[in-house]
Amino acid sequence: MNQLPLSKKSQTFIENLRIYLFSCGKKTNEIDEITDELEVHLYEAEKENKSVEHIIGSSPKEYMEQISGEMSFDVRGWAKYVPIIILGAFSGIVLKDIVFGGFQYSLVELIGYPLVCIILILAYMGTFRHIASHTFSKSKEFFFFGLVSFLSMAMFLGLMFLPNYIESPIIMLGYYGNLIVASMAISFLIGISIWSKTIVSIVLPIFYIVPEYLVALTDLSAENQLLSSSLIMYALIGAYLLFELKRTSTSAK
Repeated sequence: MNQLPLSKKSQTFIENLRIYLFSCGKKTNEIDEITDELEVHLYEAEKENKSVEHIIGSSPKEYMEQISGEMSFDVRGWAKYVPIIILGAFSGIVLKDIVFGGFQYSLVELIGYPLVCIILILAYMGTFRHIASHTFSKSKEFFFFGLVSFLSMAMFLGLMFLPNYIESPIIMLGYYGNLIVASMAISFLIGISIWSKTIVSIVLPIFYIVPEYLVALTDLSAENQLLSSSLIMYALIGAYLLFELKRTSTSAK
């Protein structure tokens, strides 16, 4: 339906509700139905000079939780999206490692990366829900994304050092092996971009690679370069994903 002329407060709430429900794993078409119906109610209320609270109550968080509880989890949708997200993330990581040194992973890392990706997907979804259900300043939003970024950095750093404590086979590739894997990773990322009709799978690997490359040009120690590039990378990822979610939820109306 066409977007109705709502107040900024109502528009923001609907946008946040879309983000909240999506991050709860609800079906897109059901989210559209719920928010379209709410948009009409808010429009009718505002015509009578009534506030947003007249429709949703005094607690946006409780209203969102109530709506979410009445909707089913999109099992089939997320069963399709999660593997693509994990493979896309791993393709970006592999591409970065090939650029800076080559494909060299222990069996522990190959098992650990998908597990870490799943944990981080849940962490980002939880962060989106928390931000969407509260009214925070931009600085506080970046603070929460900073916490998730720190978690991401800590888990990936831990995964990098884990092979030092757990012995497992090492898989290494030569020049042509690296070339083939890099070509496969790039092709997969481009394929995801075409399938999803977004550039997110192209943008994220840029966030993986460019900060590390630029920080490497500085005089910082190796430890500080790793810390700085990781913080920049995850901050950019969090900010971009939030921007993309808001842009998508707004254009979906």
